[in-house]
Amino acid sequence: MSTTDRVNIPIRLRPKQTLETRYPVKYRNPSSVPVQLIIKGNTLRIRFFVAYSKSFMRFFPGTDLTYADIFEAGVRSNWAGKFELDWLLDDGYELAKAKASFRVLTDDNFPKKTDISPNPSAVRVAIEFVRKDNPEAATVYGQRRFIKILFSRNKNMPSHVVSPIWRRFWGIFSNGQLETLMHNWSILHPGNIYMQKNLSRHLFLKTGAHEVGHILGIGDAYAASYRFFYEAPGTNNYMMSHNRKVQPPEVEMAVAAHFFNQMQFFPRRFLFKTFTNGLSRALRLKINHLSKSDREQYRVSKS
Repeated sequence: MSTTDRVNIPIRLRPKQTLETRYPVKYRNPSSVPVQLIIKGNTLRIRFFVAYSKSFMRFFPGTDLTYADIFEAGVRSNWAGKFELDWLLDDGYELAKAKASFRVLTDDNFPKKTDISPNPSAVRVAIEFVRKDNPEAATVYGQRRFIKILFSRNKNMPSHVVSPIWRRFWGIFSNGQLETLMHNWSILHPGNIYMQKNLSRHLFLKTGAHEVGHILGIGDAYAASYRFFYEAPGTNNYMMSHNRKVQPPEVEMAVAAHFFNQMQFFPRRFLFKTFTNGLSRALRLKINHLSKSDREQYRVSKS
């Protein structure tokens, strides 16, 4: 069974399981894994070992926070929280919480099953960052592999995640996905993040959260050229589509990526009309952008 098949098993056929039972993620050599998923019951702690560039430690314009602080805040605000999955079995947390609430409200220490209504089971996600420049990092965790987070040198290149040069191009032969040409993901080599610097604070928060999705092992869902300009159905509100909001299937895709050690991708199709319309739109935007640049250069040279 492929990774995608396992994630996309019809809900009615899925046995109820805790997250730990369904995806018992273990790492043979944890010190070589820069992004780790620690699972206990339905609790998921995502630990990032990060190395920021010096420019990331400067203050974000108009704030007393560094770019690194705001980047981490964006990841926490989007990826941390509770995410309901219909196949999820309660690990005892929701039942215990319901019983505790009942005791507080009624002063009855022995509630019946019919007296309580636990909330639906959910994955409880917490985010943790370990910075390379923190002296305590080496003391607590020892020698580690870190992901690099830095600014893109090319102002015309959007924020992106890429693999080291020696891992590029050949990833397509293992899964047939065009987006692995530059980002050949694995748990040992999840890639490095290159962020655009000239973004508003809101865009910086959202864009950082989107790029972290790639670091976790999730492909894009929006109508990118390497997806033949085909947007995955039903993903309009997804983080990996339009930077909107992290959805429960995206959390499961990240866990599945680490369990199978294989990047997870949204459905992709080649539709001739969709492809030609998308290509035409991309070319028009490119031409208009170049024309605007030419006009600006002309004004500068004339002055």
